[in-house]
Amino acid sequence: MSSQTRQYKQLTQGQRYQIEALLGKGHTQKEVALSIGISEGALSREIQRNSGESGYSAEVAHALATQRRKSARKHQLQNES
Repeated sequence: MSSQTRQYKQLTQGQRYQIEALLGKGHTQKEVALSIGISEGALSREIQRNSGESGYSAEVAHALATQRRKSARKHQLQNES
């Protein structure tokens, strides 16, 4: 078993706009994930966490993600230092 470390990257606002556009055109989640270079699981979680009653909106998704990032424990600990 190799000891590879995964590098997790947060989605950019541009990627979120791509997701919104591709989903709006009727592409599957698998096609969208391949197109923007993220895993299907990451895309699924993004859509699940950031979709409202009217579906997925890049602007709303980015605002929610930014809000969660600011309220995260890790962020709060860095600010106290």
